[in-house]
Amino acid sequence: MSEAFELINNLEFCVFDLETTGGNHKSDKIIEIGLVKIKNFEVIDQKNYLIQPEIKIPEFIQKLTSIKEEDVKDSPVIEDVIDEILKFMGDSILVAHNTSFDVPFFNSVLKRLGKPQLKNKSLCTNLMTKYLIPNLMNSNLNYMSKIFGIKHKKAHRALDDALATAELLLIYLKIYIDKGITKINHLYYPRGRYELDRANFKSDDNIQEIRDKFMSLKTPHIVTIKGENGVILFALPCNNTDSEKELIFSKLEELDWRNLTIKLVGPFIEALINYNSLFNKIDSTDKGEVSRFLWKEHLPEQKPPLKDDIRGENILGNNFGDFIIINNLVPEQYNIYPINALSQKSELVFRYPGHRKKLIQYINSKSNKLSNNKLKKTFFNPLFKQFLDSYILKEAQEGSIFCFKKSLPAKNQENFFKEMEEYLKENPNSYDYPKYYI
Repeated sequence: MSEAFELINNLEFCVFDLETTGGNHKSDKIIEIGLVKIKNFEVIDQKNYLIQPEIKIPEFIQKLTSIKEEDVKDSPVIEDVIDEILKFMGDSILVAHNTSFDVPFFNSVLKRLGKPQLKNKSLCTNLMTKYLIPNLMNSNLNYMSKIFGIKHKKAHRALDDALATAELLLIYLKIYIDKGITKINHLYYPRGRYELDRANFKSDDNIQEIRDKFMSLKTPHIVTIKGENGVILFALPCNNTDSEKELIFSKLEELDWRNLTIKLVGPFIEALINYNSLFNKIDSTDKGEVSRFLWKEHLPEQKPPLKDDIRGENILGNNFGDFIIINNLVPEQYNIYPINALSQKSELVFRYPGHRKKLIQYINSKSNKLSNNKLKKTFFNPLFKQFLDSYILKEAQEGSIFCFKKSLPAKNQENFFKEMEEYLKENPNSYDYPKYYI
C-alpha cells in the first residue's frame, strides 16, 4: 500500500447536510438533516431526520426541498434528536459541500440549546473542488454529480445531498492518493498542489513513472522543462502523438533539467495559443526545431516556409473572421478569442447557454475596440505565427472551430446563436475531464 493511502485510510468522516427554513441563524430552523459515516473508504452508516421547526416553512423552501408542512408536523423537534446526531458525528472529520453554511448554522443551534459548539475538524468539498479544478466555473453539487457520474436524484433533500457529497469526497480522496498526498494538512488546503489538469515531476523522480504518465495522456497538453532557478530549457505544445513523446524524452535525456510540468488543455489550438509565451522564451535554436517539428507533425501536407520567406503577413486574410470559439477542457465551458488578440489575457471562458448575455457583452466590447483600432494585438514570433495561422485556417475549413465576423451577432443575435449551436452540436466535448485527470 502507498504512503498516501495509509495517510488517509484510517480517517473517519461524517458527511452531513442541512435543509433549513432560511439562512438566518437567529430566526431560521432546521427542517431536515442527513448524515453519512465514511471509514476505510466506504460508507458504513447513514441517518436521516425530518425535524419539526416549530415555525412556518416558507413557500419557496417547500418548492426547493419538496418538504411540506404536513411532512414534518409529527417529526421530533431538534432538542429531541440533537444528542443522537452528535453521537453519530462523534469526533469524525465533518464534511459538507458548503461548510461555511452548514457548520455555523449547526453551531448556532447548539448555542441556542446551551450545548458546546463543534470542535471537529471540517472539510468542504466545494472548496476542494475550487482548489483541485480551478478552471471549473460551476461547482454546485448538482453539476459535480453530473460530471463525475454520481447518482443524485433528490437535490435539496438532506440525505441525498449528503450521499452525493460523500461519493464526491471518496472521488477526491482517491485523487489525493493518485497525486501522492504527503501531509494530512493538504486535505484542508490543497491549493497549488493537486490540480487535476497538471502534473509536476522532478529530475530525481523515477523515469519510468514519467513515461507511464505520458502514455496515459488522452488530451492535448503543454510540456515545460525547466532547469535551475526556473529557467525554461524547452517547451512543446502536444496533441498526444508518439513523435511528441519521443522528442520530449530525447530532451529529458540531453538536458540538465530540474522540473517537468504537463498541463492539460482543451483543443490543440488552445495549446498553441497558450504556448506562444513559452515559444518566446526558448532559445533561437529550439525555436527553429519546434517550428520544423510542428509543421511536419501537424501540417504534413503543407510545405513550411523558408526562413527568408517568413513575413508578418496575414495568412488568414481579411475575410476569415474577427472571433473564434472553441471547446474548453471543462464540459459545458467554451473559449472565445478575438482573432487579432489570441491570448489568455484576451479570452473569455463562458458557459452556454447560461452566459449568453455575458458572451454578447464581450463580443460588443471587443468589436468596439476593433472598430476603433484600440484592440491590443498579441505579439507572435513570425516563425510561430505562420504555423499557427495555417493551422487555424485548416481547422476552420474542417469545421473544428467556429469563426465569425463581428457583424453576425450585431445584425442578428438569434442567427449567431443558431450557427454557434450547430457548431457545438457537431463538435461535442470529448475530453471527459475532470473524470479523466492527470
